[in-house]
Amino acid sequence: MLKKQDYDFILYTLAPVHIGSGVKVTSKESIQENGEYYFPEMDKLYLFLEKNHPESLPAFEQYLLDSGSKTNKRKSRLIDFLNDQKIKERDFGGFKIKQNNLVERLNEVSLFARDGLGRRYIPGSSLKGAIRTILESEYFRGKQISWGAKSNQKFDDIFNNIRVEDGNEIGESNFSIVQKWNYDGNGDPKPMLIYREALQPLKRITFSISVVGEEAISLIDNLENIAKKHYSYYEDFFLNNGFDKKYIQNNIKAPIYLGAGSGIWTKTNIRRMDREKIDAIRRKQYRKMRMKDKGVMKLTKYPTNANSKIIKTKDFYEMGKCNFEIKRK
Repeated sequence: MLKKQDYDFILYTLAPVHIGSGVKVTSKESIQENGEYYFPEMDKLYLFLEKNHPESLPAFEQYLLDSGSKTNKRKSRLIDFLNDQKIKERDFGGFKIKQNNLVERLNEVSLFARDGLGRRYIPGSSLKGAIRTILESEYFRGKQISWGAKSNQKFDDIFNNIRVEDGNEIGESNFSIVQKWNYDGNGDPKPMLIYREALQPLKRITFSISVVGEEAISLIDNLENIAKKHYSYYEDFFLNNGFDKKYIQNNIKAPIYLGAGSGIWTKTNIRRMDREKIDAIRRKQYRKMRMKDKGVMKLTKYPTNANSKIIKTKDFYEMGKCNFEIKRK
């Protein structure tokens, strides 16, 4: 009988974190006013118009068909359509998020992961992938560990013995819209027209981890120390390559990067990355988007206290940076 052990994995967000749902919302489907972003359900808006403002339906249908061309900019924003039609109601389902005053005007927004009931959460698979990256790169020293059964081979999958449940439900008030910023080490970070619904900094999420077998238990028992060693290698591999340290956040516990926008090297078995492999990655990228050297730091902005202990430059965060601790049950 294999030994079993259960753990609480406590994740602390040090920076905004975005776990993508694959759903994107444009300015045609959102409203920015009164210090909030409102993302209504468009089908409910249609039914509301059908019942209360049937004279506006043709204009609404045309609005939905409009591509938002340069000659018709006003019709590309939902707030402008509603104002044009003198519709003041704002109760069309959906959700609201308090406005981040560092984001002036939204374009397309990538939404956070939700379950079947529309509740935001971090899937266990997202966290397990981040843990796997750390273990492969640091503990297994770059070795590619098999995942799942292989034809005509004995089933031996250490990661199958580490089972991560989904994180607890996260309330709407814990989210904001953040913008992507790139920093290449020269001058100041540059804003990009990419916006994400993100879990705010300084939030705590708890996951349950169940582990089977002595080796897997040892890995999780020592994961905090392994993660710290992996981060030290990541610093030498990437962060110490000409980037001003004022954009690198302090850790308070064991570091881990999670979600979209944190950069390719936080999701890669970096001990396998030599110059030849890095060049191969560059060749696969679009010429105009091709990274130089090892690429840029992925940052974002969120309003913060200037006396914060986790950031060195006010409002700038490393996208997706978290810390964690593990407790045996």
